[in-house]
Amino acid sequence: MVIKYIGRTTDFSGKTLWELIGNIKNFGVGRLVKRNMFERYNEPCFIRILKVEALDNEEGKDRKIRVYVEKVFRARRYPQVVEMESVTYKADYRLVPKSEEKSLWERVASIKQSERILPEYVPFPPLLNHILEQESSSAAQALRLKLVVNQGPDNFYRTSKEGEIPTIQMNKTKFPELYESK
Repeated sequence: MVIKYIGRTTDFSGKTLWELIGNIKNFGVGRLVKRNMFERYNEPCFIRILKVEALDNEEGKDRKIRVYVEKVFRARRYPQVVEMESVTYKADYRLVPKSEEKSLWERVASIKQSERILPEYVPFPPLLNHILEQESSSAAQALRLKLVVNQGPDNFYRTSKEGEIPTIQMNKTKFPELYESK
């Protein structure tokens, strides 16, 4: 008989946070934990557990806990302690062995934090650019879109100020012929 799985597939691989730290001395305070979802980045991403609290036993929330952590995301340390609760039930965590902890902290210290500056204006998408050129009276005018960057705790990008050279170019494309209007 063929087994047919029903439901959404998941990319998670690992254990829930409670499964990892529930059997460790002092609930893993001081230990480093990695989330497998953040393995996609070249820079180290991990959390250091500072405090663990159990939540009230509610229906369907038996795998959630409240954890206060020191978070390192893409080799940048968060200035404040982060409270994690909503993602602790996901089976996507792995404990970092004590032998690897020192090398992980050394990697964080060795990575030079460069400022990522985006251009203030970017070209319009090809089809919209073509429509705007047809509607405008002067075709020589370069039509550009002002770039808006949302700021958040995990966003390390900003737009360039006047006279500043961007470090990241956004108008490079694999197919420049798409941007040529005919």
